[in-house]
Amino acid sequence: MGFDMDLAVLGHVSVDHIIFPGKKEMLLPGGAAAAVATSAALSGARVGLITKIGTDFPREWLETLASLVDIRGVQILDERTIHIYMIYHEDGSVDAPVDMGVARKMGETPIPEEYLSAEIFHSAPIPPEEQLKLVKRLRGKRISLDFNPTYMRDYAEKPELMERIISRAEVVFPNEREALTITGSQKIEEAARNFREWGAELVVITRGRRGVLLYDGKFREFPALPISEEEIVDPTGAGDAFAGGFLAGYSRGRELSTCVRIGLERARKVLMKMGSWSVEVRG
Repeated sequence: MGFDMDLAVLGHVSVDHIIFPGKKEMLLPGGAAAAVATSAALSGARVGLITKIGTDFPREWLETLASLVDIRGVQILDERTIHIYMIYHEDGSVDAPVDMGVARKMGETPIPEEYLSAEIFHSAPIPPEEQLKLVKRLRGKRISLDFNPTYMRDYAEKPELMERIISRAEVVFPNEREALTITGSQKIEEAARNFREWGAELVVITRGRRGVLLYDGKFREFPALPISEEEIVDPTGAGDAFAGGFLAGYSRGRELSTCVRIGLERARKVLMKMGSWSVEVRG
């Protein structure tokens, strides 16, 4: 692919192991960066993906990505890809050990020169210290940020670090719990105002079945699209699918209400399939 980018996405692309009690282990393509990128691409955006994978990453999965997004930013290194193990127990608890593999120092991952003219650079969730490295490298660029419960302790214990990161962002995509934890706020409206005070221009808070709260100096609420319990196959990646759809519209100057609608449509579709990517994968 040779084109100008609407969106460049940096973050993890993983091999996910889904393990339910008494059932055969399933291997699925994962990683928030790929989930955002595939959602944005299917929403019409021109997307470049920046990540590191190992030689163990299935060729069919990489071919699927290459059919949708520009993969010149994907480094293939002689080591293992990050493997994430989602182990579900009978009592409803979940363990999620991670084998990091090549996914260390993600904030230092090389960015192809062709991507530097992208309208928006999106940092999918990586450790806060790595996110700070990235936003410093992207000085003067339009940046959006996402977060993840994996780093919740860092969010709670390092408020000054989080403020430094968010001060360089144009758009932030926390869910409700992340927004309260990062800002130390008691109410979601207070959290949104704090993000704005720190420097983010647009705060987009996802609230599951309660939809989306948007704040850019004024509050707007958007209801979630209807979906029944029977239609939900796998909740993994719904927030990433929303961010990808939203950014597909936002990077091309669409109205904010339209961006939210595109995001909600992508989130609904990914809820209705296995895995976090917004595309069915061969192999």
